[in-house]
Amino acid sequence: MFMTLTTFSDSSAPVSTGLSFLSVSLFWAAAGYGAVQHVAIQPPFVLKPSETFVVSVNAAGPMEIGWLTVQSKECTADCVETTELSAGTNFSFTTRLGGSKQFTPASGKIAVKFRNVSSAPVTLDVFQVKRTCDAEACQFLDESRKTRWLVFKVGEFKSITTSKDGSYSVISGTAMSGRAFRFRAIWWTDEKPAALVDCTPSVKRYLESHTPKEEYRPYIISGQAIGDGTDIVLRSISTCAHKALAFGAPEGNVYK
Repeated sequence: MFMTLTTFSDSSAPVSTGLSFLSVSLFWAAAGYGAVQHVAIQPPFVLKPSETFVVSVNAAGPMEIGWLTVQSKECTADCVETTELSAGTNFSFTTRLGGSKQFTPASGKIAVKFRNVSSAPVTLDVFQVKRTCDAEACQFLDESRKTRWLVFKVGEFKSITTSKDGSYSVISGTAMSGRAFRFRAIWWTDEKPAALVDCTPSVKRYLESHTPKEEYRPYIISGQAIGDGTDIVLRSISTCAHKALAFGAPEGNVYK
């Protein structure tokens, strides 16, 4: 899902109290790829053009909140501006169909403003998102460990083995430096996004067709890593690119 960052200056929104609402990360739900539950915060409400509504809640810790536009005629452009008021920076972005975000409370409270930035009424459904990580990849995640940005500049692939549910792969080969590597690449966990960075198809194609390494090296795979040696887990993968000669990265973040 794409989002547009905007600024926010209006401070005249009515305030709704007594709701519980925490942290958010943009998503599109994909049924059948993990347990994602939507728990209603309140009944859907209508925002007239330029109308705003603030949800303010007591919160002891982070929570993911989602929202969807549910009127019969979908927005044809970004129509709902969402502003996190409790963050201190009034961070805003706009969406067309909806999204979700992880909010962290400030002084035990979270306040989020929704504003209709379109010329037609918008009906908005706001809910808490509860996720259960049940993908095969979940067994390798440890949220208590600090991650680091790591770039693999692959000189040659040796093997790839992918889990039955497609949530992760074990990839081995040699880096451009000549050093051997083996790591687990996490493609998805609680749900499988529509727009997914997944190196599996290209790596598998190279291996099955015995593509000469000169035709794809250096192949870049980058993301957030935990572990070292042959026990590296790479998640939040941001780049899968072949012949990436101009891909720069600090030496300290390159697998050597």
